[in-house]
Amino acid sequence: MRSKNNMMHRDGVPEMRHLVNRPCLVYLLLSILLIQAAYGEKSNDDDDEVTFKDFTLNIGDRIDLGDYQMELIEIQSVRDGLVVMRISKIGGSLDEQRALLQDSPNNFDGGAENRGVTITVADIFDEQSAKVRIEYQQGLGTARKRASERPAAALDKPELSVQKSFDKNQMSVGDEVKVTITVKNTGTGQALGIIAEDVPPLPEFSYVAGYPPKIKETLDSGQSDSAVYVMNAVKEGSIRVPAIQVSYTDSKKNAKSNSSVPFNILIGPKSKADLAIKLTSKVPIALDGEGMLNISISNLGTAPATRIEANGGVNPPEGLQVSGLEKSFFEILPEAYENYSAMLSGQKPGNYTIRLRVNYDGGDGSVIRESTAKVVVLEREYKYQYLLLIIPIAIVIAWMYRRYREYKY
Repeated sequence: MRSKNNMMHRDGVPEMRHLVNRPCLVYLLLSILLIQAAYGEKSNDDDDEVTFKDFTLNIGDRIDLGDYQMELIEIQSVRDGLVVMRISKIGGSLDEQRALLQDSPNNFDGGAENRGVTITVADIFDEQSAKVRIEYQQGLGTARKRASERPAAALDKPELSVQKSFDKNQMSVGDEVKVTITVKNTGTGQALGIIAEDVPPLPEFSYVAGYPPKIKETLDSGQSDSAVYVMNAVKEGSIRVPAIQVSYTDSKKNAKSNSSVPFNILIGPKSKADLAIKLTSKVPIALDGEGMLNISISNLGTAPATRIEANGGVNPPEGLQVSGLEKSFFEILPEAYENYSAMLSGQKPGNYTIRLRVNYDGGDGSVIRESTAKVVVLEREYKYQYLLLIIPIAIVIAWMYRRYREYKY
């Protein structure tokens, strides 16, 4: 009896366990399916999320994203903010080259919201590089930059150097000065539409010729051009000469400019000639004898003396004859001089004054300078006057000899 019951108990336990384990397995399977469904839905949501990435591209660089290829073709205009890019897909379903405006989003294949791409030019650095933003859904993959494999093209980048110079930085009122403007293209491209703006005119000068300066409108790389104009200084003072600005464009019409370096000049008072006269007579003149008066006229001023006329006279007018006192010169430069001589003939004893007057143009009208010299004409000498001195001496000698003889005896 026990054996039979025991057998029944042992056989019933497994049955019960099977009944309990089946609902657990079903529950476990349902849980796994729910988790997978939730994870799949979450994964789909993540793939649809829009993200972005910024790239700095040089000409020829490319961005790869899934089947998309986005290449920077050229910087069309830095001034206008235009960049040309080519966007294509592997397989040929998209192949478009478009000019993109800076800070303006451009959609391709419906844009980032519709599983396409959105491209925005964020910044343009120069004629060779730009910053580009790519927006896309994460499900497309990861955007990566590919550097250009093409050889770098020669830069179309003109660069003008500008120089402005005076032929002298110190001058006087009335002086003429030449101004030279030199422009050279030190860049790698052609400079177009060149305009030199040398304004405003300086009030300290009057413009004589060649203003405003004219420079060639086009300069190739390495070429230069210059212009010269002439001015007269009309007002004294220390002056800061402003820079001259030169504007131009490159072949893509990008506006550029450059300027010279300002500098200082000094305009002094008007230059004038200042003649000094020196008269020299070496020794007194004997009656009926001759002598020489040396005359030196030197320019101590800062301007040439022109139309020089020298003439003079003697006081008293009779007793001393002077010849060669009058003289004329066309010009005496600053720090230069002219020498000549006048002949003197003594006709009457006495003291005489020779006065020389020099008239000239000193650069600011007519000027007169005068100088004088004293000349002595000696009295006539007679030989018997020396005999009068010998007689007393002879008497003294005779008396002394007589006394000598008297004491001797």
